[in-house]
Amino acid sequence: MMAIHPSHVPVINEVFSPGAEELARYRRMIAAVEEAQARGAGAITFEGDMVDEAMAARARAVLRDADRDRRR
Repeated sequence: MMAIHPSHVPVINEVFSPGAEELARYRRMIAAVEEAQARGAGAITFEGDMVDEAMAARARAVLRDADRDRRR
């Protein structure tokens, strides 16, 4: 998203940042994928969706960014 004025950035960040529920789901997804990988599975059904390592990697990146933003 583009902002016309720097004062718009906090609002944009708030609207497009993941909420607590989404972050919690990512944590559960990562745990489920890692558990499945330990059993030798590559992809699993998680809460009705098919997920794999690529999705878990994206979830890790989102959590890392959220943690970084929280520390600011």
